Amino acid sequence: MEPNWNRLDEHVKFYLPVVVAVALVSILITGLITAPVRRVKGYSPVQPVSFSHQLHAGQMRIDCRHCHLGVEVSRHATVPTTAICMNCHKAAATDKPGVIRLREAAARGETLLWKRVHKLPDFVYFAHLVHVQAGIRCDNCHGDVRRMDVMTQVSTLSMGACLGCHRQAHERVPGSQANLTGPENCSACHR
Repeated sequence: MEPNWNRLDEHVKFYLPVVVAVALVSILITGLITAPVRRVKGYSPVQPVSFSHQLHAGQMRIDCRHCHLGVEVSRHATVPTTAICMNCHKAAATDKPGVIRLREAAARGETLLWKRVHKLPDFVYFAHLVHVQAGIRCDNCHGDVRRMDVMTQVSTLSMGACLGCHRQAHERVPGSQANLTGPENCSACHR
C-alpha cells in the first residue's frame, strides 16, 4: 500500500506550527520566571561580615570612592578588600565581632568573599568612570545607601531602566545640565 502524502502534509502543516509555538512560549515563560535573583529589586544577600553602609556612608560620611576604589578611573567599582577595611579597622571599632572576624582573616591572609549586590549580565558593558565623570551620583543607581543598614538593590538594572536614564538624564539627575543624555545605540552597552 502506498503512503498518503497529502494526509502527511496536512498533519505537518498543522502540528509543526503548534509545536514550534508551544516551544517558544515555554522558553519565554521559563526565561521570565527564572530571572537571576541578583537582578531583582530588593536583592540583599547575606554577607560574610555584617556591614552597615548607614554607619559608614551615612553617619560617618565616608565617600563611596574611599572604599570602592577605581570608580573614577575604571569600568568597575571594586568590592573593598580586607586590606582596605583594615586601613581604618586597625584602630577603629576593634572590639566589634565583625571587625574581629575581619582582623583574623587579614592575619591569615584571607580575603572575605563578599557577595555582589549589583551585577550586570556578562553581555552588558558598563563603565562607572564615564558616569562618575558626567557627575552622576552613586545613589542614582544604587539608591540612598547612606540610609541602608544592609545593602539592597533598589533598581532592576534592566535595559529599560538604563535607557530611561540615558533618554531623560537631565530630569532624573538633580543638578545636571539639561543637555546631559547618554548614548542609545546598541553598541554603547553591548560590546
